[in-house]
Amino acid sequence: MASDRTPEQAGQLTDRLKYVAASRGDQFRPRGFYFRAFSTWHAGDRLRKLPLGIRQLGMALRNWRVFWKPRTLEFRYMSDGYATKSRLAFLDDETFKRSYDRMILATGYPADPGIHLRIHQALWAASVARYLDGDFVECGTGRGMIFSAVLESLPEWSQLTKTLWLFDTFSPYFLDPVTGKPDMSRGVRSLYARDVESTERNFAEWPRVRCVAGELPDSLTHAEITSIALLHIDLNYAPVEQEVLSRLWPLVTKGGIVLLDDYGQNEEQNRAMNRVARELNFQILTTGSAQGIIIKS
Repeated sequence: MASDRTPEQAGQLTDRLKYVAASRGDQFRPRGFYFRAFSTWHAGDRLRKLPLGIRQLGMALRNWRVFWKPRTLEFRYMSDGYATKSRLAFLDDETFKRSYDRMILATGYPADPGIHLRIHQALWAASVARYLDGDFVECGTGRGMIFSAVLESLPEWSQLTKTLWLFDTFSPYFLDPVTGKPDMSRGVRSLYARDVESTERNFAEWPRVRCVAGELPDSLTHAEITSIALLHIDLNYAPVEQEVLSRLWPLVTKGGIVLLDDYGQNEEQNRAMNRVARELNFQILTTGSAQGIIIKS
């Protein structure tokens, strides 16, 4: 709620409003032209009846009309690796808009990161999982973007008996690709946590939110989790993601949901999660934003 904003958040909100006021257009609706880099020289029944030269011309004209001819882009939306002509009704939903704005506030930056579908899927998962037995757990929290939106979408959170557990090193540095550990020499990644204290301040308006600082999977022992209704994994390092999911899967309640943030974007993480899926006998749904969704049966 606005009355619960910290001075830091109030300043960020003011900056966001100035950014919006100084911007024009729709950054997520592309304009331009496209053509299909494809052709077929299969004559078919009609063209096969024509003399060879005319047949070739007919196939070329068909390729032009069907594939090569430039057309106006028809996408209503394009961002985060996802483009569609479909109407995304959730973009006009008031709960979504309020929750998405809260996610932007958590980033600490005025610009929109364009992760509408990821947030929509997280809100959907939370709406399903809120009345299931078990806590909400996030492994790889950063500044708290996803669950800031989730909690904003749940006005009944204070009446629920769940705890939100947020695991991270809360380090701002890029990860070493070999060890998966934060590496100061690689510099600061903009949307990683500044430190654990700043992430705790971001969630101060909600009760029962616990930030657990440390390296996963070892830091899991620092939390008293007996069951999980919603699990979000975003660790950007396949070996640890695989081990975390394997350890926490027995705690996921029946009907509980697991969101995998980079399942369809990173090949190594994709293979690792598929190995776990085979070992534990579940299926992963790939979404347009490359997230993976698992529902425990």
